[in-house]
Amino acid sequence: MLIAACDKVSEITGSAAKCDNETAKELVVESFSKSLNEVSSNRIKELIEIENVTIDMGKMRSALKQITFQVTDVRTNNTDPNSKKSYCATNFVVKLPEQMITDADSARAVYQENNVAQSAVLSDLSFEQNQLKKEIEYLVQPTDDGKKVFVTLENPDAIVYFVSNVAVDSLLKAARLNAAEVAKQEEVKRVAEQNAAAQEYQQVLLAEAKTNLDNANENLNLVWNATTKEVREQLLAEQKIWLKKRDLECKLESSNTENPEVYRLNCETNMTVTRTSELRQKIYYLEP
Repeated sequence: MLIAACDKVSEITGSAAKCDNETAKELVVESFSKSLNEVSSNRIKELIEIENVTIDMGKMRSALKQITFQVTDVRTNNTDPNSKKSYCATNFVVKLPEQMITDADSARAVYQENNVAQSAVLSDLSFEQNQLKKEIEYLVQPTDDGKKVFVTLENPDAIVYFVSNVAVDSLLKAARLNAAEVAKQEEVKRVAEQNAAAQEYQQVLLAEAKTNLDNANENLNLVWNATTKEVREQLLAEQKIWLKKRDLECKLESSNTENPEVYRLNCETNMTVTRTSELRQKIYYLEP
C-alpha cells in the first residue's frame, strides 16, 4: 500500500474527493514513482551482495526519469460520505523506452532469463508497443481540515516490481556482458590448459609404449640369437608369419581406439612378450 499527499485541495475537496481530479491523478503518479525508486534502490543493494555489481545511482535516477506514466479510464468504485473518501480505479499505463527494453533483454539473455515480453505474460501484465497496462485501485481522501489530500495505492506491487526490474536490468547489460566475456576467456584458457596437459600426457604414454616395445623386441632378439643357426632355420618361416600377424593384428585392433598409436605399441609389446616365452620353449625342445 502506497500513500502520497498533496496540499492542492481547492479542486479536489467537496462532498467527496474526486477520483478523476487532476491533482489526484498527479498523486497517483507521484506515489507510484516514489515506490519505483525505493524498490529499484533495494534491488541495487541486493545486486551488490549477489552479483558484486554496483550501479551508479545517478544513472538509475536518470533511467527512471525516462519512464512515463498515464492515469487513464478513471472510475469511482465507491464513496464514503462520512469521511469524503473515494474508492477509485484506473488503467495505469507505463511507457518504457525502447532502448531500455532492448538493453534489459540483452542483460537477461546472458543468464538465459525470460525477456521483457515473456516476463509480462508470466506476470499477467498487458504489454504492447513498449507500454504496460495494469488496473490499479486507489483511495482519495482529504484531511479533516481540507488542507491536504492523500492518495493511497492499493495494488501496485506487480507493476512496480516489473518496471523496476526492467530498468535495473537495462543498466546491468554492460556489466553482465563483460562478466560473460571474462568467463568465456577463462573457460577458453582452462580448456587450452587441459588440452595441453592431455596432449603432454599422451606423449608420455607414447614414449613409455615405445620404450616397452623396444625392450620386448630386444629380449625377443636375445632369445632368437642365443640358439644355433640350425634351430633358427627351422623356426624362421614361423617367425616371419608371426611378425606379420603381430603387425596386422595390432593395427586392426587399434584403429578405433582413443590413442591408436599407443594402443598399437602396447599391443605389439604384449604379443612380443608372449612370443618370447613361446619361442624360448620351442628352442628348448629343438636344441640337441
